[in-house]
Amino acid sequence: MVYFKWREEYETGLPQIDLQHTMIVNMINELFVALGSSAADVTAGKNLEKLVLYVEEHFAFEEAEMRQYGYPDLEPHLAEHRRLQAEVRAMYESYQSNQRISAFELIEFLKEWFQQHIAEVDGEFGKHFRKLSEEAQKSFFKE
Repeated sequence: MVYFKWREEYETGLPQIDLQHTMIVNMINELFVALGSSAADVTAGKNLEKLVLYVEEHFAFEEAEMRQYGYPDLEPHLAEHRRLQAEVRAMYESYQSNQRISAFELIEFLKEWFQQHIAEVDGEFGKHFRKLSEEAQKSFFKE
């Protein structure tokens, strides 16, 4: 069963980032499936930890790309990443200690945040990257 479906509108045009985004979507779906399994406590906890760690790795990669390509809105984007990391960490810790939050709440939060962040915020970085690519191509053929 697919809980969260990848859509074309999530594509940034940066192949490595798009691949990482699809991996996050797949991890959210794996977590959803694990929550419905008979070994949900063990499996879901491992999948959730893997997802949280992967999102942090992805952010580090994405931020390095933004720095490399001189993304002008880097600082607000970094702030958005830090805010999400803090929220996800707090939710994950609550889940781990059986307090206040379920894994379903966390994956719903991640899904909603991902849909908004990828389509809108990361989409702006994709536009910046495409503009740089077009300018480089024009410059190359001009010479």
